[in-house]
Amino acid sequence: MLNNERVKEILPSLRRICSQAESCLESHWAGYITDAATQGPDAVEKRYKSFPYFGNYEDIARLELGAMLSAEPTVPRKISFIGSGPLPLTSLCLLDLLKRKNDSLASTIGERVGNNQPPVLQNIDCDLGALTHSKNLCMALGPRAEGMEFTHGMAGTAQLDLSDSDVVYTAALVGLTQEDKEEIILKIGSTMRKGALLIVRSAWGLRTCLYPEVDMTSDRLLEMFEPCAVVHPYGQIVNSVFVARVR
Repeated sequence: MLNNERVKEILPSLRRICSQAESCLESHWAGYITDAATQGPDAVEKRYKSFPYFGNYEDIARLELGAMLSAEPTVPRKISFIGSGPLPLTSLCLLDLLKRKNDSLASTIGERVGNNQPPVLQNIDCDLGALTHSKNLCMALGPRAEGMEFTHGMAGTAQLDLSDSDVVYTAALVGLTQEDKEEIILKIGSTMRKGALLIVRSAWGLRTCLYPEVDMTSDRLLEMFEPCAVVHPYGQIVNSVFVARVR
C-alpha cells in the first residue's frame, strides 16, 4: 500500500497536516492545564493527567527508558529533548520515572543518577512560543516539574551545546524526510560528547502515514553513530525508537 504512487504523493502533505494538528492540540492543552494554576499544583496535575493520550506518553517513556538502559546501564543524569513542543509530556514522564525509579534502579544495576545528583530534563525548541507554553505549565505544576530546564535554540547550531547531556532525543517530527533528518542528526551529533546516546523516534508500517521513518543505518549516519537498539512497538504506541551511540 505504501508503494502505491497515489499514496506516496499525498504522504508529505498528510504528515504536515498531522504535524500542525498535533502542535495545535498541544498548545490548546498547555493553555488549558496552565489555566488551573490559580487553584494550585494539585488542580494543575489533575488536568495534566486528563490529557487524552497521557497513558500513551507514560507507556512510551517506559519503553524508551528500557531501550536506553539496554544500551547503557548507567542511569542518565541529563537528558535533552529537541523539539519538546508546548506540552512536554515525554520529558515530564521521563523525569517522573527517573525520580521514582532511582533507588530501585540503583539497587539493580549498582549505579545512581549522577552520583546522587537530581535528574535534569532539558527541553529545547526553536519555537519561542511553544517553549513559553511549556515553561509556564511546568511552573504551574510546582515540585512535580523540578528538574525541567528550557532552552530556545535550533538543533545542530553552535549555540546549542549538548556535550553535557548523557542522552539526546529528537522528536518524531524533527525533519520530515530522510535527507532532512540526516542533516539534522549529523549536526546534533557534532555537538554531543563521545559515548552519549541519541534517541531517534521513528515509525514503521502504516504508522509512517503519520510520522516519517528514519534509517539510522545509512552510510553517513554510521560514520558518526553506532546503532545499539531499535524497538517497533505494537498496541497503542505509535512511534518506534532507535538508540545509537556517538562514536
